[in-house]
Amino acid sequence: MRESPDKWAGRVVSTYDRLEADKVLGESNFGGDMVANTIRTVDPEIRYEDAHASRGKAVRAEPIAALFEQGKVHLVREFPALESELTGWEPGRGQKSPNRLDAMVWALTSLMKPRRTISMALIE
Repeated sequence: MRESPDKWAGRVVSTYDRLEADKVLGESNFGGDMVANTIRTVDPEIRYEDAHASRGKAVRAEPIAALFEQGKVHLVREFPALESELTGWEPGRGQKSPNRLDAMVWALTSLMKPRRTISMALIE
């Protein structure tokens, strides 16, 4: 979402509370601690984990793409903007960065642990 820091942080916290989430995962590469610090202005006690990219989006996405191909992961409802990125983004083509795709990859990568039930919510 494209909103002020207070509005997007508030939306993250309200979604976290509504879903009784275990944690919030945020990418820290270019914003450093900005994401965590902004969210904590709304809720200082929120459980937050940084994701730090050491590889490109295409390489990060490969294991998740394999899970989809194997039928181990699927979308439960419609996410038109995400689905457009999943089916339309081609690495190295100079296209707009697939932010929803990347967020989904980070979330699923964080959740890929043996013997766990996986559920997640994406903010559209």
